[in-house]
Amino acid sequence: MKLEALDDSRRRILGQNLEGCSIEELRGLEIKIEKSLHNIRHKKTDLLENQIAKLKEKERTLLRDNEDLRKKVQHCSLEAAMPVNRMTLVWQPRDVAAPSSSNADESVETELYIGLPGTERSSNRKKTG
Repeated sequence: MKLEALDDSRRRILGQNLEGCSIEELRGLEIKIEKSLHNIRHKKTDLLENQIAKLKEKERTLLRDNEDLRKKVQHCSLEAAMPVNRMTLVWQPRDVAAPSSSNADESVETELYIGLPGTERSSNRKKTG
């Protein structure tokens, strides 16, 4: 019996089987539907406001990141435009053989670094002897 009443109520809310309803029943049904619509619209508004707030926060984060990247690019382009007067030439002996009285053929390995200090250096190894 309860199941039939619930099914009948559901049909009326969906707008079906309204022929046997009185004016008062229809008015009550209208009020229920209006309250439901109000609740649905309120929930929808809350969800949209939360989504907007999240998107605004994401926009602020992206704008900050964009500004940071812009500063980095500007800094890099300023460094690239600077004259290269800090270039150094460094000669370092490598694996110098100890003097030997019995061996007249001594070999010395050297490594030559060319470039800015602190950067990856290319090397040309020469063996002299």
